[in-house]
Amino acid sequence: MLRRFLTPAVYQALVPLLLLAGWGRTDWREFFIHPARSGLIAVVILSGGVVLLLRLDLHPLRRGTSPAGHQTFLLVTLALPSLCWIWFLPFADRRQILTFTGKQPLRYLGLGLCIAGIVVRLLALAKLGDYFSAYVTLQDEHQLVQSGIYGTIRHPLYLSLLLAGPGFALVFASLLVWPILVVTAGFVFTRIRQEDQLLESRFGGEFREYRRRVGALLPRMG
Repeated sequence: MLRRFLTPAVYQALVPLLLLAGWGRTDWREFFIHPARSGLIAVVILSGGVVLLLRLDLHPLRRGTSPAGHQTFLLVTLALPSLCWIWFLPFADRRQILTFTGKQPLRYLGLGLCIAGIVVRLLALAKLGDYFSAYVTLQDEHQLVQSGIYGTIRHPLYLSLLLAGPGFALVFASLLVWPILVVTAGFVFTRIRQEDQLLESRFGGEFREYRRRVGALLPRMG
């Protein structure tokens, strides 16, 4: 029970702390002057409150019963740079390093993408429950989730990454939005392929019918 509380609490607190640390502690008032930056902090904190209120278990290291290959090294090598860029984006914004010119609309676009990504992520986590893992794996007595947001999109957690990752960069008017988008897309489409193969091996025709009806990242039209 303590782990269920501490894991999401630490995770949710880490992002705003890294953002403020990257900006620098000498003048946090300037950070919050811009509505997009202050809005991002507010949304992250609010989402943390939702996680705790709903008692969502964000424990990411459930290896389950059938993890697809050796994933720990990949997850670590992606997690560490992700923490670094969360720190670096406000650092660069304050010092005008690799930033767009005429950037104000981009900041609000980025905030909108972050909000959309966080909402999609929360909806997916609420429906997945204990099935959630950073690994491509299946848990004990795993069921194919097809309701809620999973009735519209097969991989909402990956969609949330494609929205929020570049969104973070745009909030800080960073030119790094392009490499972040490319790396995120490469990771997402690789994982979708792995996860679809694993689900088809477990659920067979049930998953094939689900995949026929429901799009991977966007709703199917018609």
